[in-house]
Order: sequence, then C-alpha cells, then structure tokens
Amino acid sequence: MKKSGLVIITTLALFLLGVIIIWWSIYQKAAQEPRMANVKTFTDDNFQAEVVEASKQRPILVDFYAEWCFPCRMLDPVLEEIAGDLKGRAVIGKVNTDTNLISRRFGISRIPAIFIIRHEEIKNTFYGVVPKETIVKALQENGS
Repeated sequence: MKKSGLVIITTLALFLLGVIIIWWSIYQKAAQEPRMANVKTFTDDNFQAEVVEASKQRPILVDFYAEWCFPCRMLDPVLEEIAGDLKGRAVIGKVNTDTNLISRRFGISRIPAIFIIRHEEIKNTFYGVVPKETIVKALQENGS
C-alpha cells in the first residue's frame, strides 16, 4: 500500500476512535445523572445557604470530587444509597473541585474528600473510598 493511503486510513481510524470516545463519555454522563437524583450539587454560589446555613437543621455531607477521579466515581453509588436511606434526616451533596473555588477554603488537596458539617462546623472528615457503614455511623452521631 502506498504511504498516502496508509496515512488516510490511520487518520480515519484515529478520527473514528475520537468520535467513539466522545460518544461514550456523553453516554456515561447521561446514564449517571438519574442515578444521582437524591444527591445535591453544591457550588460556590449556593454553598453558604445549602451547606453552612442548612447544617443548623441537619447534618450535611459534602463530597469534594472531580469528574476525572475514578475513586470519586466509585463513591457515587454509595452516596446515592445513603441519600435515599437518610432522606429528610441528612443532606448529601457534591462539590466539583475543578469548577468551584470553595474547595480551596477547605484546603482540599486530595479527593475524594468527604466532610460532615453540623452546626456550621466540620465534625468528620474522610478521604478516599469510604464504606457506607462508616459514613452512616458518622451522620447518625451528628444527628441524622
């Protein structure tokens, strides 16, 4: 085969691979959204009201994560299950560290980082993938 034919085939193959990767990423994100129905999204704009002020009423679990973080994704089903189990007794939410500066205020240097906030204070902190039982126990100790 001529060199130009090989270049064209290689270019087409790489283009097709790129399209497949983009499609798969969009598909995975869309498939994940309904699963996280009980988990709130905290941002720089709503953090004061949704976390700090709300912590006076019930414990708030804040998961600091990033989209590219595989251990963060492993934690998602655990958080969704906890949010469903403790609905009304605790608030479970996530903060994307790539798009929100509030993570700097907390000195987040590794993710996933889970903070349990109650009465405007950090009561518990966990790093990495944490078992459901550990998180539930910490939430119960703080009034859920």
